[in-house]
Amino acid sequence: MSAKSDFEAIPIGLDLGTVEVALDEDTVNDSLRLVQWEARELLDKLHIAPPGVTIVQHPRMRFAKFPNLRAAIWAKSEHEFLKPMKIGSKVFIRGKIVDKYVKRGRNYVVSEFETVDETGEVVLRSRETGIHLE
Repeated sequence: MSAKSDFEAIPIGLDLGTVEVALDEDTVNDSLRLVQWEARELLDKLHIAPPGVTIVQHPRMRFAKFPNLRAAIWAKSEHEFLKPMKIGSKVFIRGKIVDKYVKRGRNYVVSEFETVDETGEVVLRSRETGIHLE
């Protein structure tokens, strides 16, 4: 009798937990360098973070939940930016597994993430499909 792989054992609806992100100057500046953001004056004037500053947390949440995961190759992503994220505030990212399937011999996992601000308002919704490699 063989043990189930991590992929086979993933239940639809699995909670990936919640991550708190402080949108301080250092976090925002690190994100700006990573994506080579060139419109810094807009951020300084409006005091808001770039739209995708928190998306880097999504794969980290999956790796934290699946210790045997070697790689999670991004296959598709959709993001809905609903409200600006203010520099100096905190946001909270909640994630869950909403689907999984096998296509052409590869294991795909679909996750949804919702980012809320300190008042509980949704600022970002994401749906991401990744190839799950154990």
